[in-house]
Amino acid sequence: MARIMTELDKTILLSFLILAKGTSRYISQDLVVFKFPIRQRKSVIKYIKKLEKDKLLSKYATKESYRLTDEGLKKALRLLHYGAKLV
Repeated sequence: MARIMTELDKTILLSFLILAKGTSRYISQDLVVFKFPIRQRKSVIKYIKKLEKDKLLSKYATKESYRLTDEGLKKALRLLHYGAKLV
């Protein structure tokens, strides 16, 4: 069963999309984490790991760098174009 994406998940995906400028470039975890307020940084690291488990992000073999997978890129572009659903 697919996990429901939270607002923080969506924000992290969009930040990877913006920082990578729409390419499949690896982005340092620290670069993404430092874009968020201090109180949210632990949560951001935890959610990055969850997005990796969901196969929306892929991790570089030796560094703490991630990039969007094809599925993650599709979801991020869909969020960017259509916006988030209001519940």
